[in-house]
Amino acid sequence: MLFPTVGRKQWQVRLGWYGVQVLLWTGVILHLIPFYLMLVTSIKPASEAMAMPPTLWPKEPTFVAWRLVWQISDVAQSVLSQPLYRYFLNSLIMTFGVIALSIPVTSLAAYASSKLIKGPLARPLFIFFIGTLMMPGIVTLIPSFLLTRNFPFPLPVAPTIPGTDIAFPTLRIWNTYWAVIIPAGFSAGNFLLFKGFFDSIPDSIINAARVDGGSEFNIFRRIVLPMSKPVYAVTIYFTFGGVWDSYLWPLVVIQDSAIAPLTVAIRRITDAFSYAGTTSPMTAMGAASALQPLIEQGLSWNGLMVLGLLQALPVFIFFIIAREYLMQGVRIQGLK
Repeated sequence: MLFPTVGRKQWQVRLGWYGVQVLLWTGVILHLIPFYLMLVTSIKPASEAMAMPPTLWPKEPTFVAWRLVWQISDVAQSVLSQPLYRYFLNSLIMTFGVIALSIPVTSLAAYASSKLIKGPLARPLFIFFIGTLMMPGIVTLIPSFLLTRNFPFPLPVAPTIPGTDIAFPTLRIWNTYWAVIIPAGFSAGNFLLFKGFFDSIPDSIINAARVDGGSEFNIFRRIVLPMSKPVYAVTIYFTFGGVWDSYLWPLVVIQDSAIAPLTVAIRRITDAFSYAGTTSPMTAMGAASALQPLIEQGLSWNGLMVLGLLQALPVFIFFIIAREYLMQGVRIQGLK
């Protein structure tokens, strides 16, 4: 602890202790203020949400903007093509799809590099796995895009079978969930976390299991996997947050609004709200008769705050659920 229990009765130590507490609580409050304003704005009428100066609590609370999550009226369909829960569901499908593919692939590759592959091949293979960390993501954007058009070839046109004019069969995964899931099937950053943890497991435990007749897969499943819960929690959390908040790559490969993730939908909906004039007080006042039906449906800043809360809430809930394992992972990395 920063201030041990012994000596806290001294006024200098107590003063420092209270000073640190005030500093930490100030930081917590400052971080919670934006979340509070988002929550309050989401239950305000649109007219009050656009009022200046803003109110700290709604005078007439309403959940009209939250009703857009489940149902879109005929009036609101001119701006929103899908219910908000559809975008939320799309993000969940993509995020858990990436986790289901990336975590097993990355962890098994790290385990093989740590415990199975020895000799002169070990170092080149390790460099091969972490090589993607040395390239900015923007460099691989175009090859990855071409990969979704002609999977598994990152080329504009599929190559032909040698000696013939017949092209290799390809699979078009562009504008599907797989366009987000498959390119994220391996994570070099998570590979380093897994390998660092697996290196800390004594080889004597693995060798003892081998002497007892255990196969490599059973050793990993029965011994290594239960010991690795903290590192799995950390990598799953990082993967969840990274995929859930990703914007550029889904924007490139997803064009159909019916399968767009929440991040892309938020931007498109924001543009639609701005174009309709429902987020500008001056425009809304100048064309009140035309915009009043849209504003009454929550297609204003109150609806945008609902989107923002939906975007942030899953990551927060995931942290609360896995916080104990995450803290264990932090302590393990700190001890190293």
